[in-house]
Order: sequence, then structure tokens, then C-alpha cells
Amino acid sequence: MASVWNAALETNVEKIDKRHQEIFRQADVLADPSKHGKLTDMLKFLGEYVILHFQEEEDLQITSKYSEFENHKKFHTAFLASFQEMNQRYSNTGDKTVALDMAKLVTDWLKDHIMVHDKKFASYYRSTIKE
Repeated sequence: MASVWNAALETNVEKIDKRHQEIFRQADVLADPSKHGKLTDMLKFLGEYVILHFQEEEDLQITSKYSEFENHKKFHTAFLASFQEMNQRYSNTGDKTVALDMAKLVTDWLKDHIMVHDKKFASYYRSTIKE
């Protein structure tokens, strides 16, 4: 299951796009059972990386005074809860198929989130902030 990053997912905000691409790469690793030798480490890295990305994105929203910040943050919080629930399920059971479920969660959620919410923010951000 390849996550299939493509140009349609680009927000044209370099910092955001680089993070998204790395999250997709990590989801691809989760989806490859041959790489599950250190699954706990992979899940920890991905969880921390997603938190870092969300914080950076939210910081950009605060800095740019994005009016949809609170709503956008709710999507991030809901995703993290789902991710942590799956991570806990893996911790409790050791069932490596959870990695495939998590890879699907990450890629499906992220694609939808990018196409709707991140692109909306990116358009606003590019129109208000000159880097």
C-alpha cells in the first residue's frame, strides 16, 4: 500500500509540504510488513513527528492570525486521539496488523485533511505572510 504523494497534495508552503511528505514516507514504512522489526520505534517516531508537524502548522496559524485556527486544531486533536488509540491497541496486543490499520488511517486522514483544511489555510497563509 503506497501512500502516493502527488502534486495535488502540495500546499505550496514549503515547510508544510516537507512535513507532509515525510509523514507519507513513514506511513509507507508502516504499510510494509518486512520493515516491522522495530515497529514500536517506528510508531513512536511517527507519533512524535505528527505532533511536531501539527505544532508547527498551528504556530503558523497563530502567527498569521488564521480565523479558523480553533477549528483546525480540533481536527489535529481528533487525529492524535485516533492515532494514540491504535498505538495503545498495538502496545496491548502486539498485533502487527495494527500497523497496516495505522498506515491507512494516516494516509487517508492526511489526504482528506490536506485537500480540504490545509489547502484552505495555505491559501490564506500565502496571501498574508511574506517569507
